[in-house]
Amino acid sequence: MKGGLMAALSENVLTVNMLLSVFFLPGIYANSCGSDKPLVFTTTPKPTAALNGSCLNVPCSFTAAPGRTVFDSSKETRGAWIRDGNNIYNINNGVKTNLVNITGNLSQKNCTSLFSDIKTSQAGKYFLRIENGGYKGTACSDPLQITVE
Repeated sequence: MKGGLMAALSENVLTVNMLLSVFFLPGIYANSCGSDKPLVFTTTPKPTAALNGSCLNVPCSFTAAPGRTVFDSSKETRGAWIRDGNNIYNINNGVKTNLVNITGNLSQKNCTSLFSDIKTSQAGKYFLRIENGGYKGTACSDPLQITVE
């Protein structure tokens, strides 16, 4: 009988946990995508910290889900890191190139980037925007979070 009570309690705890996960998804849908479906997903160190005045090298790769068009590595690929608060769906709102240089080969889905002489005012969330022929996508669900000490 005691084992049955423990099993019932465990089942109830599991049910409550699952319901909370569905209604309060921690970070999965708490993103800047709005009603748009994220098409680009980045892999970067999380969180990323730098010292004021230093350079920050951020290893980065991305995957590109098909949208209206498909990412084609044979086409020219442009990319930009766009700071939170800007229109993250417009590559022209990217961080100035003298502040960040994407050193990776974007056509090969390598978005490794170098932030030069980083300042405390540059701390925050950054979203990778990729444009490749007709393909356009933003990593709106998984920003690069930079802290500067």
